[in-house]
Amino acid sequence: MSDPDHNKGPGPRNIRTSVKEALISALATAIVGVVLLPWINLFRTLPLYMQLWLPVGFGIAIAALLYVPALRGIYERYAKQIRLGLLVLAGAGLATGGWLVFHALTADDQCPASAELRLVTAPENVTELTMRTQQYMRENRIEGCPSIRWTVAVAPPPVHLADAFNNGWEWREDRRDQPYARLYALQPDAWVATSPAEVEELRTGGLKSLGDSASEVRVGQDQLVLAMTEQRREELGKHMDDPAQYPFDKVWDIVTKKMGMTIARPFPETSMAAMIGTSNVFGGRNLDEADYAQAEQELVEDGLGADTVTSLLCEFGELADESRQQRGDPKIALLVPGHSVEDFNAGRVDGCAGTGASTHLIAVRHHDLSKLDYQYVKVTWHGQRSAERETLVDHFGAWLGKHPLYPNAPVPAKGTVDEDELKEVKKRLLDQLRPQLDLRLIVDTSGSADRPVRVQAAEALRANSRMLGPRDRLQVFGLHAQSRNGPAEVTGIAPRSGPEHLGTVAAKIEHTPFDKWDAPASAGLAQLGAGDEAVPAPVVLLTDGRLFDNEGGSQAATVIAGALEDAATVSGLYVVVFGQDRCAVTTLPGTRKPYQCVTAGAGAQQAITRAIITVRGWR
Repeated sequence: MSDPDHNKGPGPRNIRTSVKEALISALATAIVGVVLLPWINLFRTLPLYMQLWLPVGFGIAIAALLYVPALRGIYERYAKQIRLGLLVLAGAGLATGGWLVFHALTADDQCPASAELRLVTAPENVTELTMRTQQYMRENRIEGCPSIRWTVAVAPPPVHLADAFNNGWEWREDRRDQPYARLYALQPDAWVATSPAEVEELRTGGLKSLGDSASEVRVGQDQLVLAMTEQRREELGKHMDDPAQYPFDKVWDIVTKKMGMTIARPFPETSMAAMIGTSNVFGGRNLDEADYAQAEQELVEDGLGADTVTSLLCEFGELADESRQQRGDPKIALLVPGHSVEDFNAGRVDGCAGTGASTHLIAVRHHDLSKLDYQYVKVTWHGQRSAERETLVDHFGAWLGKHPLYPNAPVPAKGTVDEDELKEVKKRLLDQLRPQLDLRLIVDTSGSADRPVRVQAAEALRANSRMLGPRDRLQVFGLHAQSRNGPAEVTGIAPRSGPEHLGTVAAKIEHTPFDKWDAPASAGLAQLGAGDEAVPAPVVLLTDGRLFDNEGGSQAATVIAGALEDAATVSGLYVVVFGQDRCAVTTLPGTRKPYQCVTAGAGAQQAITRAIITVRGWR
């Protein structure tokens, strides 16, 4: 017999139950959505990895609770009701989750365009300031949407700042004897300066783009320190327990004479921290004016060729890794801001991943080393004033004053450099202690050097016009051979020119044929040294590095050293290698003349900057 109920459809009771569950689910979805809305907005501000793992962790936690005996007993007793509740919540959760996914996929369309603002500062502050701007943007979202976006960039070096602010952030140069202008980068809305003296010097010079002093906000403090490895700090402790209790000149003599260390700092032209530090060195050592030139020359020679605090830390990190593999810690102390020591040890140096992994730095503090007062300065450009934009800039400045940079940095009660002191040291360094430079530039014009050297070298020269003073002169030659292994030829590219014609010189390099064969650098030096020039001058060689292959293989260093020693009108050789990450000849035995070889890497402009300042002392 057949079951009379077998073919019947769902009864009224089942329909009523389904409708009831659907209505309860809809109502629960609405309630859950309203209750969770603040938490959803908070959830959306979390990093992506937390958004992915938080729901998984929540589910795991619920599953784990079911293994608690008391909770499991309750579940077994009221299994039907709990299952119904879970189904309702699951439906609400799925609906809410679907809404979240839809909202996430269409967020760009739903969020209004946020204000885009820009901030500039010294290279060593970019990492910390970027973290502050990200925190600010997270805290100032409106209904989950970003209300403002800050971009942090590197400010031009000190010798360029006045021109940058005066010229609307434009770089002025000549190209083929015609004026040419380009932006350093996008115009900033604010600037975090290293010292109030830096700001006042520019303001008293008549700058109209900087806000008045009443709008400035102190947004952080730090102090310059001598940074050295743990091994060297222990060695210093054998001579003095607390260096701060001794005069600075005594500390300097112990470090440099008894311990045999050198002290390195970046170039003052390209680092305000180094400019202030140089003033500290001159004053703290109680030097006579007659001794300034020698003291500055030592700092240049021992500076690892670094143009910024960041590049100095990078160079030291590489040197420390090499030294530990060979003979222990390097005998070098770095004159840098104190927070840079923490950045080094934590591996936060921009562009130098892995610093601090094998070598840690210790900060040695002294009251004669200046306090750094970081100032937030509003920038307004002529014809671009906006009340709404200025309000946003002011709001961030006030917020940054309450969330300062380097809040845990110990600083002395006094010791901030003043405007007059800063002006004096800049004038002394740039006008008196930097000797006149007669630079000869040799460009490898072989075919292999075309792509890596031609455009990079020309642009790097243009960008360094302000590194050359009005008395400096530059002469450019090409080096090549007409055939494979043929005799070297040195040809003129640009006659002796001043910095005002550097754009034209760069254009001549760009239009020089790079279609010959590699020629030995030693032969090029011999031909330069055979001229009738009366005064020996340094030579900077720009190459892709392949010309070293023509120097006799394993004897290349000896051959180049002999040519350099015999070249009467060449005072030293500085080689910049483009397109490779190594120098085939790192040292020259048997010559009294200075030699240095560096790779340009991704920073051709910085490489030429280092070369110009380094070779000034090779007279």
